[in-house]
Amino acid sequence: MAVSDAYINEFAEPLGYLDFAAIGPPSRRVRQAVVDGFARVSSPDGPIGPSMLGAYEAALGTYGRFLGVAPELVTAVPNTSAALFHVAFGLAPFGGNIVVPAHEFPANVYPWLRAAGMGGPEVRMVEIPDRRVTAGALSEAVDDETRAIAVSAVDYLSGFKPDLGSLRELADDALLVVDAAQGLGAIPLSLGGADVVATTGVKWLRAGFGTGLIAVSRRSIEMMHSTLTGWWGVEDSFDWDELPPHPAREDAERFHDGGPAFISALALEAAIEVVEAEGIAAIGEAVMENVKALEDVVRAAGGEVLDPWEDDSERSGILSFQIPDEPASATAQRLDEAELVVSKRGEWIRLAPHASTDPGVLDVLAEVLDTTD
Repeated sequence: MAVSDAYINEFAEPLGYLDFAAIGPPSRRVRQAVVDGFARVSSPDGPIGPSMLGAYEAALGTYGRFLGVAPELVTAVPNTSAALFHVAFGLAPFGGNIVVPAHEFPANVYPWLRAAGMGGPEVRMVEIPDRRVTAGALSEAVDDETRAIAVSAVDYLSGFKPDLGSLRELADDALLVVDAAQGLGAIPLSLGGADVVATTGVKWLRAGFGTGLIAVSRRSIEMMHSTLTGWWGVEDSFDWDELPPHPAREDAERFHDGGPAFISALALEAAIEVVEAEGIAAIGEAVMENVKALEDVVRAAGGEVLDPWEDDSERSGILSFQIPDEPASATAQRLDEAELVVSKRGEWIRLAPHASTDPGVLDVLAEVLDTTD
């Protein structure tokens, strides 16, 4: 299924851009939202605060609709790490352990390690050589003292998409914490079983730098201490007569160490509106068609693909490969010289197309990888 011309016309990345798992060039709508946000501040027609607050609350409503949660259970954050630090330090006073695949992207590792270093739960890093994050692979590390299982909705290197439903069952009374950065906005995700969903908007959502969100279940709020909650996240935060501390709010706004980045929040809202206008099903189908087409080119050239998936339900928009007998740095250089934008991750070359990727890139990739004389 091809996406619409209206969707394609929102974007202007070059033909060779295959790096959406790192940074997704934003849409025209996002750019305009940022311009309009700054105009609202730089040329105000009244008090700035109430105007920006109203726009911000509307953005949270958009986030909630997109994720299928109540707007009071989702809020804007500057990145995935900021969200997960709130969770990690929210669990820090209670002991126990956190179970994390050892190969997780560092954004889903450092918050747990830093909290553990301050006396928080033990971090149990589970080695999974084939990168297949399943309930079976994690089960031996989970026990009655487990506070949370923290995983990615999509693995940043292999593109493997775990069955979050089975991980929800494994977690039982513990929290299921999901880093959705490598899937949200690109493919349909079943996130309903997660207690915490954290993401940046800079990748597949194409919202630009400094954008992201955290969505939480009501029970997760009850299970976390307000360790990093700042002035914005407390009740009656604008009550200047009552000196701090005020009690933490009982909604997602408690996950702020300071005031929200209003303009970034508006950028993310605009990015979500672009996704909603096209439909995640259509976008996801186009992403899968594009990544499979790239895989065909890579395999035809003799490339070795990192493919832990067993069927399409475990796949995403990420494809990592190697060319036998060629260092990844050499492959990356050849791709760069052909103006193909990719990421080198260790000894793997990672390709990450989006729904707007031009099919003409396939011929360029095939030519670069063809080593026949």
